[in-house]
Amino acid sequence: MPKTTKTQKGTAMDYLSAPRSDGIVVSLLALLGFKAPKGGRLPAGVKYDTLLALNEVFAMSEAHDVVSMTANVINDLQGNRRKGTAGRISASPTSVVNAVKSGKLSLDELKKAIAEMESG
Repeated sequence: MPKTTKTQKGTAMDYLSAPRSDGIVVSLLALLGFKAPKGGRLPAGVKYDTLLALNEVFAMSEAHDVVSMTANVINDLQGNRRKGTAGRISASPTSVVNAVKSGKLSLDELKKAIAEMESG
């Protein structure tokens, strides 16, 4: 859990944080057979142990198909994530051209912005 005050300590799991409202951590652990008691917390260390187990299992040759399917889903999610957010662009002609070249800004978006500036 990320820290929310100056004196609160974050955990080593900060980089894997997900909104609780998504329920993804609880859902994954439930698929693996781990549930928190009603109104309680998940067993101590179960998230970390899950990562250790996934790492160990995914390294097995028998898991090739599961690893491949997982990688494909992650790639799809990442592809959708990149399309959904526009990158930051500094205000120079070179940076705008570089943004178009890198795909952070489409040429159509640039043309539309220029047209709006010329008409406004």
